[in-house]
Amino acid sequence: MNEHRTEAACLLQDGALYRNRIGLEPTDREGDLIFAGFKAGAFSLYFGDAPIYHFDLEGRWQRAYLDGLHYLKGLDGTVHAIDRVREGPNLMLHRRKLAFGEAADLDAHIRSLALDLDGRLDSTRLHGTFPPVEKATPLSFSRLHDFLESISRWDPDAWFRHREQYTAVYGPLPFLPPDSPGAVVVQATLGHADGHTFALAKSEEFYKRNYEEFAQHVRDVAALWGRRLAQARSVFLAGDDVLHQPVSTVEAYLEAIASNLPSSRDAFENEIRIEGAFTFLDDFDGIDHGVDDWRRLANRGLLRVNLGVESGDTDIREIYEKSWKESSLREIVSRLKAAGIGASVLTLVGAGGPDRAESHVEQTARLVESLDLGRGDFVFLLDQAEIRDSEASPTGFRSLQSEEKSEQQRRMIAAMAPMKRRGVKVLPYRLEKQGI
Repeated sequence: MNEHRTEAACLLQDGALYRNRIGLEPTDREGDLIFAGFKAGAFSLYFGDAPIYHFDLEGRWQRAYLDGLHYLKGLDGTVHAIDRVREGPNLMLHRRKLAFGEAADLDAHIRSLALDLDGRLDSTRLHGTFPPVEKATPLSFSRLHDFLESISRWDPDAWFRHREQYTAVYGPLPFLPPDSPGAVVVQATLGHADGHTFALAKSEEFYKRNYEEFAQHVRDVAALWGRRLAQARSVFLAGDDVLHQPVSTVEAYLEAIASNLPSSRDAFENEIRIEGAFTFLDDFDGIDHGVDDWRRLANRGLLRVNLGVESGDTDIREIYEKSWKESSLREIVSRLKAAGIGASVLTLVGAGGPDRAESHVEQTARLVESLDLGRGDFVFLLDQAEIRDSEASPTGFRSLQSEEKSEQQRRMIAAMAPMKRRGVKVLPYRLEKQGI
């Protein structure tokens, strides 16, 4: 019978993502192997199979797994606990935001862990076990000491200053599309000019940053992220009204992003490699950008436009305060594709409630199939209840129950199955997956 190898032992031997790594073996042979390693933009600690901790390169913890629960710490300092629970045939994610005291206790635990591990290194209670030389570079004790020290610097005062910095940098965050949770969010516009939001999300007061304000904002975002930027591959140019600005204004925003986000490489080959920008649009009337205009934006780094389409049923769209013409949406998608820009359609599961369920499925599939989508494009199915601001925006229809939503989701996937032949992926998505 094969002896069980812990996750830490497996990563030491075969953890290809960790280009610089080491195993730490207790000298008294009491306890599991500890794995420590750097991968692109991040550092990890594995204590046998668990607990597990992941950090950005500033020493801020981001994810942890201990006592059977997953924890996510957002850039804003909030912490969520996620429990994976099987409900019938489905594996469900139950998510809970930790109270301030609970989050502070977890911060203190992780800081104490780093201090203890650093002390054990100094006292020679641990000795190094090295990865195969042909697979990785051994992580030196001096480098490990330095990084554990950076973790230990995140005491309550440091987290308080970080939260203050975050609040100063960002206004109210908008809805983030499924393909953007790990993106660097920069806000060209805040709020909503006409008060109408995607899926009746909470509306905020509108403000548009001029070029100088936006360029400074990008620099402030870069300072807040710090070396966590090495994890990012895209920027989300936020603001539902961004693409309603003149093309020259959007070009200037994209230029400010390129000019003010740093690009560098550290001693461990962690390179900042931001490939381009995504953005969002959910009002398709009044966008008269031609193909050449979209090409100008593509040349400035615009990679993808997320299109908020609550439903293909016009009566349901009216519930969501939307009156755009389908011909406007089709024209925008056609021009985007001609300019080489990707598109993602975001539509809702549960829109219209049970009374309009059949029409919602049929009309949404019809509309999506009529769009000039192709390989590399996506259709995301989102739960309308996760986005809607239920207190401020009554919908006028009864929400679907869990089983009804699951059934409608299956029907929407089946109705859009022909899109697969065009290379379009149709994917259900829960916002609980986002670690923001």
